Amino acid sequence: MKASDMIHQAANASYNEGLALAKLHDLSGAIVSLSMALRYDKRHTQARNLLGLVYFEYGEPVLAMREWVISKNFQPDGNRADHYLREMQKGGTLEKLDSAAKKFNQGLDYARSGNLDLAKIQLKRVLSSNPRMIRARQLLALIYIERGQYADAKKELDQANKIDAGNEITKTYLQEVTAALAESEKKKKKRNEVDVIDIVDGNDVVRMPRQTFVEAMDNSKSGILNILLGTGLGVLVAIFLIVPTVRQKANDDTASALINANAQAQTSQSDIADLNEDIEKLQKKLDKYEGKADIKNSYELLLQAQGALSEGDPVAAAGYMEQINKKLLSKEGKALYETIQADVLVKQMELDYAEGVKAMEDQDFETAVKKLKAVVEQEETYADGDALYRLAESYVKLEKPEAAIKYYRKVQEAYPGRYIGRKSKTKADALEATLETTTETTEDE
Repeated sequence: MKASDMIHQAANASYNEGLALAKLHDLSGAIVSLSMALRYDKRHTQARNLLGLVYFEYGEPVLAMREWVISKNFQPDGNRADHYLREMQKGGTLEKLDSAAKKFNQGLDYARSGNLDLAKIQLKRVLSSNPRMIRARQLLALIYIERGQYADAKKELDQANKIDAGNEITKTYLQEVTAALAESEKKKKKRNEVDVIDIVDGNDVVRMPRQTFVEAMDNSKSGILNILLGTGLGVLVAIFLIVPTVRQKANDDTASALINANAQAQTSQSDIADLNEDIEKLQKKLDKYEGKADIKNSYELLLQAQGALSEGDPVAAAGYMEQINKKLLSKEGKALYETIQADVLVKQMELDYAEGVKAMEDQDFETAVKKLKAVVEQEETYADGDALYRLAESYVKLEKPEAAIKYYRKVQEAYPGRYIGRKSKTKADALEATLETTTETTEDE
């Protein structure tokens, strides 16, 4: 059997294993298996599409989109990834999920800084937008555990476990919560146990509670004491149950207001900072990013740029690249962006150089200067200095000796020991002498 066949079989086996685990809601296990399938064969479209679905089910839409875009790159036609990407754009789904991700990061920051109330409120907002986000449920459960609210923690972890039955972090938290709840129940039962005594009446045994000091008192005294105890108990219930509940609600309302106030304050500070910016600098920044694409369109444009480049159209590729919002790309996407950008520059220089040479042959020296200057601005020594030399020659034809001398000297400095360098020196010296003679004649006149 060929090595390629063995690799293909291994990829299919890992894909089938991932599919089986996904059906069992073991998303963590499915991610491992499908990632292994793609290690064997990165072009395994079915595995990549399924991995995207698993990530989406896991509550990680950005990771899902990355897999679908890569899948579409490998198989542009008849790819199910097209459908998934279109669905993500419907009804503001992508914006909603992106907002949830930002809120999760803010909630995580609150938790790290010890503001657990703010973190809890923020995480609840996250789950209202993206209820399948495992990380948010785990973090919220962790906050409940820290507060000793094990029942609430168990609810969140049970929900997380329904989504991903194979998540080890969820299992670990559930074990701790279950143990804490069992211990709490044990203590509760122990407190509720009543001390009893057995009284033998003939052949019968009567089990009765052991009388306390209060119960041993006569009815009148016991009744008065019970009234006093009832009144005191009512006060205690108000102090320890009702008041804390009201206070907790007030705290939650205050914390929620604080989050909104912080967001507004940050917006205000940002606005003030923007107003204090240099107007010209701000305008350049706006011009640079105006019309940039969103996440999905950025990946689409990246693929279109790559296609245009492979078809030998660097101009179209450059146009696509200008519209891409690089900041929205993943690490792998940015690496692909840099590769394509470098290739676009190389192809563009080749095209400009060829058009510059053709323009010189056609006696169109204005166009020649434009094209050759674009080349030397990117790489002065392009074509072993020929681009620089031709640029100088074009300026001579346009009767611009100062510019011609400038570029002749650059060739001379770059290639002092070669023919092109010596030739450029001779021409630059001759032009300078001519300019000096012209200047002297003018002065004499």
